[in-house]
Amino acid sequence: MTDPLLTDALDRAERALERIERVAARAGDGRRGEEALREKVRDVVAELDEMIHAAGGR
Repeated sequence: MTDPLLTDALDRAERALERIERVAARAGDGRRGEEALREKVRDVVAELDEMIHAAGGR
């Protein structure tokens, strides 16, 4: 049996990592691209942190 909440959280995490990979692929124009990548990574890490806390609070 699989836990639907866990499956959903893992799917969201996978999509977040895919977004990071897409941004990393586009971030090829120096400092500005690096800062944009850092911002996206911060956003995704915050989203993952929320998912972890939500999964632990069941």
